[in-house]
Amino acid sequence: MAEWLPRLDQIDTPRYGAIVDALERDIASGTLVSGTRLLPQREMAGLLGVSVGMVSRAYAEAERRGLIRGEVGRGTFVDNRPSPAAEPRRDAGPGLVDLALNVPPDTGATALVETLLAEIAGDSSVHGLCAYLPHQGMAEHRAAVADWLEETGYPVSAERVYITHGAQHGLFLALSMVAASGDTILTEELTYAGITSLSALSGYRIHGVRMDGHGLVPEALDTALGETGARAVYAMPTYQTPTGRSMPPERRREIAEVVRRRDAWFIEDDAYGFLPHEPLLPVSAMIPERAFYAVSFAKCLSPGLRIGALVPPTAFRGQAINALRATGWMATPAMAEVVRRAIRGGQLADQARRKREEAMKRQRAAQAALGTWLSPVSVPGGFHVWLELPRGRTLDTLIAQANSSGLRLAASSAVGGGNGNQLNGVRLCLGGAESLEALEGALKRIAEIVGSVEEISLV
Repeated sequence: MAEWLPRLDQIDTPRYGAIVDALERDIASGTLVSGTRLLPQREMAGLLGVSVGMVSRAYAEAERRGLIRGEVGRGTFVDNRPSPAAEPRRDAGPGLVDLALNVPPDTGATALVETLLAEIAGDSSVHGLCAYLPHQGMAEHRAAVADWLEETGYPVSAERVYITHGAQHGLFLALSMVAASGDTILTEELTYAGITSLSALSGYRIHGVRMDGHGLVPEALDTALGETGARAVYAMPTYQTPTGRSMPPERRREIAEVVRRRDAWFIEDDAYGFLPHEPLLPVSAMIPERAFYAVSFAKCLSPGLRIGALVPPTAFRGQAINALRATGWMATPAMAEVVRRAIRGGQLADQARRKREEAMKRQRAAQAALGTWLSPVSVPGGFHVWLELPRGRTLDTLIAQANSSGLRLAASSAVGGGNGNQLNGVRLCLGGAESLEALEGALKRIAEIVGSVEEISLV
């Protein structure tokens, strides 16, 4: 048959959506049959007069719906059967619902990454990604990430962006430049487990600082800096892990002022900075000469890419390059190219929008089921909530009962407690459930467990 082209003038929707809708319509009518080979993305884009990114976006969505399949080295084919990427991973029947691991909800990102990887593999420019390249990343990758950071709230020049193996790598680099083994690092009193494991590896001492409903308390931070002699402060101002709290603008300014006045260094983890409906200016933007800003593409695109960025103070340019060389030479260029294409093609913005919308749905489900026990937050959204245990409830028993009901919760060791604080709650991650319905069922069961009377053994 003649090469298939969609009739974009027949559908009043965004063009990438029109391509997908036309595919679905022509498959349903029998015009396109399973096994039909579609035009390469670049060729279809040229014939339609649209960008390659637009066609890539359409192919990714069509693959997510199970309409087509891509075969590396052969092309893209009609396949109107459910694709493996579209099939439920674990919630379709009896099995585990994971509320422990903070994974982003599925919004078609896996199919998008598959499409972009296939596109890169078929591009002659792939040879340029297979060489030793600048430690801080390719110029075009850094420029794309700088544009993304500006879109999500942090205007910064590409020259200040250093591509890393994810945010965790960026945090490791930042702390290695301002702290030595035996030094004290200030964190929120309940903190990200990744920073406690990093500190254990590097020999840092963690000191937790008091929080309230808006995150770090400025007066408490000021006192801790004076009493401990610490020079480095780690914090997550937006959707803090594990509590889900966010600093409002005024609190951010107050924290920045304390750091500046105390001549300290601020290490900012902004893994969830893309999620607020209204971007929040990072603390780092207020004190760029005192701040290291780490960001990741794990939550907004794919954890498996292991690509992030670090924005250090300009005075640390040479040290940052040396640290990158010493801890991996460079981040994987092919993975950084996936991110660049997703940014330039508009797919990353689309994924962020989808994840933002899905996060709000899941937050509403959590509030409906567990609102009585949830820690209040000032900025709605986020992939996790903090469940405060009522009197008489212990974390270990809750975890055991949840596990027996097919629900996985994080052990206390998975959430850092500065100063050896006793945890009185548990983080519930909302993205791991395959569907909103599966999550609602899991949260209902958690509510039943928390609301029941705990049995105490007298043996």
